[in-house]
Amino acid sequence: MAPGHCNIDTPVPRTPFPIAIEPGYGRLNCDQWNTFRLHCYQSSAWAVSRRYARKSRGGSGLARRWRSLPWVAVDLPTIRAALCDHDHSKRLQALVALRHHSTADAEPILLTALKSDTFIIRSFACMGLGRKRTEAGFHALLERARQDKDPNVRAEAASALSWFGFDRCTSLLLQLFSQDDHWLVRHSILAALSECGDPDVQLQVVRQGLAGNDDTVRCCALELLGVLVGSPLEKEAETLLLAASHNDNPWIRRTAARTIGNFPGETARQRCLELRQDPDYRIVAASMESSLKLESGPEPDGAVDQGKG
Repeated sequence: MAPGHCNIDTPVPRTPFPIAIEPGYGRLNCDQWNTFRLHCYQSSAWAVSRRYARKSRGGSGLARRWRSLPWVAVDLPTIRAALCDHDHSKRLQALVALRHHSTADAEPILLTALKSDTFIIRSFACMGLGRKRTEAGFHALLERARQDKDPNVRAEAASALSWFGFDRCTSLLLQLFSQDDHWLVRHSILAALSECGDPDVQLQVVRQGLAGNDDTVRCCALELLGVLVGSPLEKEAETLLLAASHNDNPWIRRTAARTIGNFPGETARQRCLELRQDPDYRIVAASMESSLKLESGPEPDGAVDQGKG
């Protein structure tokens, strides 16, 4: 692959990607951006397998990183001027500064930024509109989630829609999940729906994810089954995990082995013991961790933790 060439249809490895956000953020190429987004979702952002019991929504991983970026007080004329600059880092800093301005002031600027030719700018505009939550912003985000040519933007738009409330957005997110099979978009929607609080919806999106062909999405869907522990659909979720633990794909089996430790039944306990004989050492390790979790019982605060895999 030539330097700077972007192949957004190829999932990147699940490994941390050390990167300095500032001041060189605007110089990320597409491959680095995809790697950064996936790292955000899997290591800090959505990590559904480690944050089932979160009390408050934190948004996508990229949105959390966005809130943590350095900022200085900037007036609106300076922000508008920076958004016309050719330096992407200045444009991104201008968008970040908008989070400290009123919704009325920020909305028109964010809507304009959403029309940028640069996908990173559009992605940050989606995050801003999700935080400001206006009616015009909602419709603009929905349009981007459905029609934007870049999956990074579609993923961020879908995540931002969830900030408008699940009563309004759940059916839309399910529709987007069915219509868009890109792995990054589906990661984003799984992350959002992990917090919707509706077991029927969560099981539905898990089934759709497992029916797809992308292994990263299938793994994330399996991890999402952990939120169904204690719900009326716990048995169905456990059945899906048990079936996945027999899959030929070692990554699917490993994810199932890690997640099944959240289910307190004897069937799950027995399957963990069987997986200790798996020829893949990673699956053996995951099954042993799950067995220890089952023996120790749930954490005091009711949180479910799947380790640091």
